Amino acid sequence: MRQTKYAIHWLLAGIAILFSSKSMAAVTEWIDIDIINGHVTVESSINGIKGYSIIDTGASGTSINGNFVTANNLTFGNAGKIVIQGIVAKEERPVYRGVEVSMFGTQLTFNNVADINFGGAREQLLLGADFLKGYVVQFDYVNSRMRLITRDSIDLKKQKNIKSKRLGTSGGIVVKVGLGKKDPWLMLDTGATSGLIVSRQLAERLDWPETYGTVTGESRGVNDSAETEYFRLPNMGLGPYNLEDVMVAYPAEGSDFKLFERRTASGSRLLQRNAYEGLVGYDVLKHFLVTVDYQRGYVHLAPGQKVTAE
Repeated sequence: MRQTKYAIHWLLAGIAILFSSKSMAAVTEWIDIDIINGHVTVESSINGIKGYSIIDTGASGTSINGNFVTANNLTFGNAGKIVIQGIVAKEERPVYRGVEVSMFGTQLTFNNVADINFGGAREQLLLGADFLKGYVVQFDYVNSRMRLITRDSIDLKKQKNIKSKRLGTSGGIVVKVGLGKKDPWLMLDTGATSGLIVSRQLAERLDWPETYGTVTGESRGVNDSAETEYFRLPNMGLGPYNLEDVMVAYPAEGSDFKLFERRTASGSRLLQRNAYEGLVGYDVLKHFLVTVDYQRGYVHLAPGQKVTAE
C-alpha cells in the first residue's frame, strides 16, 4: 500500500495567537491522547477498571461500550431504552444513568448514556458533543494531545478561519470543504478514520465514479456494515489550506447507506437529508492543530508543529 502523502500549502502570512496570557489559567494542562485506528482516545477508568475512551465529535450524545459492560459484569441505573440507527440497521439498546468515570484528571458522572457495541472490552466511553459543547476544545494531532478551554477565555469568533456552523441541538459541527465543482458541508468528525466519507449522491454530482478508479471495501458502523468504494482525491480545500492525495470513501452503487439521511434521538450522526453530505476524518485532521467551539459552531485550523522536549 502506498504511503499517504499530503502537501499543505500555507496560504496565511501567519497564524493568530489564540490566547492572551491572562486567559491561560482557564486552560487545562495538555492531556495526552492516543490515536487508535484513527480514533482520538484518552485514558479513563470506570469502577476502578482502567481503559480508554473515544472522543467522537460526530456523535451528539455520549455512549458506553456494551462489550466493556458485559465483559466486566457492570450494572448502572436504568434510564430507559433508545433506538440506535447504524449505517443500515436499527437496534434498541438500554440507556444508563449514574455512570461514574475518572478522566481528564477528575471524577465525572454521566447520565443518559446509551449502551452500544464498539471495539473491544478496553474501550469504555464514546464522548460526544453533549460533553464537548461545555468547552472550547483544542486537538493537537501532531503532538498527540488535547486540552479544554473555558469559553470566556477565548474569542474564537474573531479567530475562526473556516466556514462552519453548529447543527441545531445535536451539537455537531459542519464545515465547508472545497471539492472543485462543489463546496459541500461535511461533518468535522474525530470518530471517522478515513480522510473524507461522502454520500453517493455527492460523489456522482462530482463525477468521481467515472473519473477515478476505486477499490471496493467495507465501512462498519455501530450495528452493521455496508459496501464502500475508495479512491485518492488529488486535491481538496479546507479553510485557507490545500491538501493533496486525500483518501475518500463513498457507498458502493446500490448500497443501503443511511449515514447522511436523517437524525434520530440516538446520538448517532443522522441528520435531515442534505444537512451535510459527508465527514471530514482523522486522515485529514491529523496535520492540524484544531480548535473548536461546539456551542457556537466556530473552528480554527493551524498547521501542526512538532514540539521537542526541553
